[in-house]
Amino acid sequence: MKEINLNELGLVEVDIKHDVVKFSSSFGRKIRQDPPNQLGLPSQYLAILALKRGDYVAAEELARYMRQESDFIFDSMMTLWLKQLMDYAKKALGMEKYQDLFRVPEFHVWASFQRVGNDFVEEALNNLKAKKDDQFDICLSHARRIYKTMDDEVVKFVQDILTEVAIVEGADGPISAFKGPYDTIWRERYSTWETLTGEERLQLSCEGMRAHYGGPTRQGEFKVVDEGKRFRMTFAGCGTGGVLRRGDVETGEGPYLSVGKVKVPQAYSWGKTEMPWYCTHCNLYLEHWPVEETGINRRPVIFIDDPESTVTTEWLVYKNLADTEDADYERIWATPPGRK
Repeated sequence: MKEINLNELGLVEVDIKHDVVKFSSSFGRKIRQDPPNQLGLPSQYLAILALKRGDYVAAEELARYMRQESDFIFDSMMTLWLKQLMDYAKKALGMEKYQDLFRVPEFHVWASFQRVGNDFVEEALNNLKAKKDDQFDICLSHARRIYKTMDDEVVKFVQDILTEVAIVEGADGPISAFKGPYDTIWRERYSTWETLTGEERLQLSCEGMRAHYGGPTRQGEFKVVDEGKRFRMTFAGCGTGGVLRRGDVETGEGPYLSVGKVKVPQAYSWGKTEMPWYCTHCNLYLEHWPVEETGINRRPVIFIDDPESTVTTEWLVYKNLADTEDADYERIWATPPGRK
């Protein structure tokens, strides 16, 4: 595994806890329950740290959890989300008669990637049992590279889908394409958001973003800071839209060229222009539509378009949703609850 700059994350290795994967009654499954400030560390990093400390049981648990993180992304993004976006695009672009032509790019290729990544995790676990520590790390690194590559390519594919839809249907097209998945996937995923504690909201948020493999090394690291009434997650950059906009520091690939960008300031674009259509889903799914439906900005997003900044995005996770600041509503052109 490549070295991670812990100082930039505000962490010191001796203070990092590695025995953190535990069952959560709120989620009905296992999830990482680290001290908040270390939730931005990749699960692979903790697995290797556990190994260095001689805790083989925790190393195995973390390796399995690394696969679980990726499986969640695969099930939601490469299966449900992509399928619905493709169905919308085929109808909008008049391509429904070519159904068989899209079987491979719609799902099959991603399932193949996922199997390869998961096989590397299994190989890593076999090496762990044999006490082949170096091979354990190498296999997890191979799995990470597979998961990360698949994620990057799906982001580009979604951006292209939205671009073509916008050419045919105009600016309302991508938003309409996003609405179906919001109704059937994201609303359900965050249906218990208001009942979770602040730390549980943070755990769920960090779980998803670790598996997008952003950060300075593309291993999934990001900074988490406790600001008192809220947690701030800082991505330098984020592993989806950030890579789309800035490129991949690991491979040297540049920004993904696309004409599919917001041209007129909108509430769902934080009043900005020239952002890829892909990036608007963060606003729509966690801010814009939840505010419309419930009056609550569930997880405010700060979109950073300064090309000189290494940071591309920040997420704010409030411990008490009633403490959400007026600025977090004003940024999406919404009226703060207290002013209604």
